[in-house]
Amino acid sequence: MTAANPTLAALLDGPDAEPADLLAAIVESGVVIPIDDTESVVFIRGQDGLPWLPAFVDEATCARDVPHAQPYLCDAPRLLDIAARTGVRTLTVASATQCATVPMALIAKASSTLDRPLPPDGTD
Repeated sequence: MTAANPTLAALLDGPDAEPADLLAAIVESGVVIPIDDTESVVFIRGQDGLPWLPAFVDEATCARDVPHAQPYLCDAPRLLDIAARTGVRTLTVASATQCATVPMALIAKASSTLDRPLPPDGTD
C-alpha cells in the first residue's frame, strides 16, 4: 500500500486552498515524512534558520525531494510527539507542485478541536 494523503494533494494543487481545509486534511489523514536508515526523522533548515519538519502528500514526492530517506506515513498525534520531543515548531508540506508551511501549534489546536465531542444538541 502506498502512503499518501490524496485530499491534501488536491487541496495544495488546487486553485483556492483554504488554510482550514489544509489543516483538517493533515489532522484527519496525516502526511508522509522522511526517515533515515536508523528510523530517525530527517529535518531541514527553514527560512528562519531553525529546523523544520518536511512533510509530503505521498511517497513519490518525498522520494523526489529527500532521495536519501525512506517515506513514513505519520498521523497527527505522532507529528505532535515529534514536535514535543525535538522542539521543531514548523511543518512544511509539499505536493508535486506546491508547498505550505504550518505551525505545529496549529496542528495541535486542530487536533484537540477534532477530538472534542460535540455537545448534546450537536452544535459546536
